[in-house]
Amino acid sequence: MTERPIVDFDHHSPRFAATNRQTLRDLQEQCPVAWTEAHGGYWVVSDYQGVAAVSRDDDRFASGKDGPDGLRRGTSIPESPGLAIPIETDPPEFYTYRRLLNPWFTPAAVERNEPMIRRIAHSLVDRFIERGRCDLVFDLANPLPAIVTMRLLGLPLADWERYATAMHKVLYTPQGTAEFAEVSREYQQLAGGIFVTLAERRAEPADDLLSFLGTTEVDGQPLSDMTISNIVNLVIAGGVDTTTALTANALIHLYRHPDDRERLRAEPDARALATEEFLRYFSPIQALARTVTVDTELEGHRMKAGERVLVCWAGANQDPAMFDRPDEVVLDRFPNRHTSFGLGLHRCVGSNLARAEFRVMLDVVLERLPDYRIDEAALEPYPSLGIVNGWISAPATFTPGPSVGAERLGW
Repeated sequence: MTERPIVDFDHHSPRFAATNRQTLRDLQEQCPVAWTEAHGGYWVVSDYQGVAAVSRDDDRFASGKDGPDGLRRGTSIPESPGLAIPIETDPPEFYTYRRLLNPWFTPAAVERNEPMIRRIAHSLVDRFIERGRCDLVFDLANPLPAIVTMRLLGLPLADWERYATAMHKVLYTPQGTAEFAEVSREYQQLAGGIFVTLAERRAEPADDLLSFLGTTEVDGQPLSDMTISNIVNLVIAGGVDTTTALTANALIHLYRHPDDRERLRAEPDARALATEEFLRYFSPIQALARTVTVDTELEGHRMKAGERVLVCWAGANQDPAMFDRPDEVVLDRFPNRHTSFGLGLHRCVGSNLARAEFRVMLDVVLERLPDYRIDEAALEPYPSLGIVNGWISAPATFTPGPSVGAERLGW
């Protein structure tokens, strides 16, 4: 058993935002399981082996809050307000909620929705293609996942921008700050609309997730309004910001690497493997937390019940023990066992939808904006990568093109 290695590490810090890849590489080489005093203290696990061990062991490393041991504090460090269901629940409760969501995100369900996703993408591009300039985040990567998520849930499409803007701010504003408290209040006020729509759907159900949740029963009892709100808020958080971040990062990469862009333009069949590589390299969610439930050991380090563990997906995704040339984007990398959707029981339920949304946006950009040029000086990255690795703004210009007259589908 080795002495507890203490490192100077804070995943919410500006330093981590500026040097995340190098910071995680240094941790892997020096102490892949280490302790930091930031945010009250927590373990940082940055190698693939350790990340896999923690994320696949729900008995020793819990995701939930308010567990039977009274020590669990969810998947965020610092602990986030509210409860995210099902990601912040543990078995057997986890299975109950996950089974409710699974049918809405199967490959078949996503395939049925892909024509709608593609129409939305073309209608978004129609809004700016004739003027030869846009912001790839504001005008495409942000609205498309938000609109698709609102349609899936059954929330008013006219509110997509308000929800998306508030959710982005909540995720990239460092927790524990006055700014975070303010944006959290803003989002909570906005999220009150979920209860209004839920009441409407209970009275007159439609073909959407809110109607399903509002009319289903678990063990003979209807789900409470708060439980449904906690599920819906997680769907919004997972559906809105992560795909936006992946798309922005990939499009910036393709601008900076014209050979990669030309290859994907010329070889549409190469885009499936490229999608997995972009997921690996950019790791939209950098890390999530667990709580140690019993005194245990990981890679020779003694961990105590109640201690927090940060599981670094981004670190695992660049571990040279798992990936050859981990610091390069290899478009045709295969196999590619990345951790960007998590590992184990809590693997992202929306992974199929996220892939489809990203692929559609990539297709449409390469088809309709093939020569886009990004204004590097105006790029604005997230100030904190503590949760999501994204961009606030990515202004671009391109050769103007014609509108195709895509239907706006009610938004």
